[in-house]
Amino acid sequence: MFIRIKENKDKKTGKIYKYYKLVETVQTSKGPRQKVILHLGKMEISEEERKLLPKLIERRLAGKQEHTKFSDLEKKVDTAIQKYREKLSREVERKEEKAKAIYAEIDLNSTNQTFYRSVGLELICDHFWRNLQFDSILSQCNFSRKEKDLAKTIIFGRLISPGSELHTMRWFFNQSSLLEMLLSDLSEAKRDSFYEISDLLYVHKTKIEDHLRQNTKKLFSYRDTIYLYDLTNTYFEGRKQNSNLCFHGKSKEKRSDCPLVTLALVVDQNGFPKYSRIYKGNQSEPLTLKATLNKIYSSSDNLLDYLEKPSIAMDRGIATKDNIQYLKDNNYSYFIIERRDAARDYKEEFSNIIQEGKKYKTRSGQTIYLKKKNEKDCVRVLVYSVMKSQKEDSIIGKRESRFFEDLAALIKSNKNGYIKDKQKILIRLGRLKERYGAIANLYNITLENDSKKGYVSRISFKRKLGKISKKDSSGCYVIETDNHNYTAEEIWEFYMNLNEVESAFRSFKTDLGTRPVYHRRDSRIESHLFISVLAYSILKSIIYSLNQKGYKKSWKLIKEILSNHMRGTTIQQSKSGEIYNIRVNGIPEKEALIIYKLLDMKIRPERKIKKQKIHL
Repeated sequence: MFIRIKENKDKKTGKIYKYYKLVETVQTSKGPRQKVILHLGKMEISEEERKLLPKLIERRLAGKQEHTKFSDLEKKVDTAIQKYREKLSREVERKEEKAKAIYAEIDLNSTNQTFYRSVGLELICDHFWRNLQFDSILSQCNFSRKEKDLAKTIIFGRLISPGSELHTMRWFFNQSSLLEMLLSDLSEAKRDSFYEISDLLYVHKTKIEDHLRQNTKKLFSYRDTIYLYDLTNTYFEGRKQNSNLCFHGKSKEKRSDCPLVTLALVVDQNGFPKYSRIYKGNQSEPLTLKATLNKIYSSSDNLLDYLEKPSIAMDRGIATKDNIQYLKDNNYSYFIIERRDAARDYKEEFSNIIQEGKKYKTRSGQTIYLKKKNEKDCVRVLVYSVMKSQKEDSIIGKRESRFFEDLAALIKSNKNGYIKDKQKILIRLGRLKERYGAIANLYNITLENDSKKGYVSRISFKRKLGKISKKDSSGCYVIETDNHNYTAEEIWEFYMNLNEVESAFRSFKTDLGTRPVYHRRDSRIESHLFISVLAYSILKSIIYSLNQKGYKKSWKLIKEILSNHMRGTTIQQSKSGEIYNIRVNGIPEKEALIIYKLLDMKIRPERKIKKQKIHL
């Protein structure tokens, strides 16, 4: 064996690129020829290493492990050996395919195609279904084979084509190849089966979540360091009368006109769901923390869950004094943005944070300034974000300008004599305060009465002295933790993990189509939301695995890429009059192949041939 160098010149830049090949000399009928054993590609390699590399590869293939003074060279040997073995594996597969070859004389004009069904997304979801050992989890809940396949169908449907159970049925029978991948026959499954399997999954919710939590940690080999806790709500069509779950409240989707239900979710530092719980739509957020954490540990059989309690990160809406005290009493470390607007308490420190604070560049390229303050029982990190300040200033500026426009319109109407009645003016001012809230409260609005004519002759306004606006503290917030050992940067990074739970909620409502919900019964509403939690476990596993390999695309883009990978039937007629129906997975396109390769998935044709004779 020896190394051969091939040079390619870039026509635009004139730069020469060197490519290396591992070759050997073989005897042929036409004399000695060079046979390429392996394409090594581009490498940074010295002349001495180039001479040594083929010898090391040859000895390694013979089973001899040798070390050299070139540490980088050993890595190149390992890479070459791996490539060589992959090449041999592909050659074996091709030989096996050739051995199974079926030959027939075909009329090419008879070729036709039919019965296309999507297969790419089903394959990737099934890959992680097996990796997370869902079948084993459901077996421990005494699910039958048919029930496992129904559960797989309803969860995959939420991942691939979100919608109601009726929509999932249509997708399953008319668009997906999943029916062919299952071990049981669901070709006669009715709509009630899809509703009932959702109910059955929710009955075993606690056990399923506990096992899934453990399987996720085994699959990705990590330890929980932080739990991120937050709540969201989603709205429902219809009145939901007599429901014990759906109530009107403050909607996070600006749909307070609809009945709501609340979903509490705990995810870890990587964004994997750990526990979910469904509350009433008008549930007070702070009251949920204690019950949720108690439920996680009461449902777990794993001793490590009790010994290695992670830190808890919460948003300011949950971090009441009682909840902070509860965390301290139960040996939890915590990271929070305080419920009260603590930025105003540190107005002096924030005024010179750019001069005295530590400048920090985030992974996304944003500039922030951090200032750590060690206090008696906690640490507070003052954070000023330049981008956040610009964004908040813009939002507040727009609201201020609209407030002044509306107030100016009222003053003008009064001046021109269109609105003079005091009661009507007070109603208009009340609406302004309702619409603009904190901005309107910064100003004193005075009405001057004409005592003789009995109406308001003039409206004026003046800024209240000492009143601080939100604009004065835009871009500023305070993170509190009880852990004194972390640096200001580490504390900020820990808290920013809270974006993972917000990302999960976004996926629930967009990627997984959780909203709106049309179910009438409370139990079905709970089942519907739990299906989204299970589907998100698979979605997050896919995204996380690809991110680890440097492939950072959203689930929406991944779905677009894999949607072109189809399974179809090719129909051909032979010369002897036989009709061949060949059902086969299509060849994946380039971008889809990249995804499959990164996930170490071997996509096979899964060919089925049905032959029938035409009787003339």
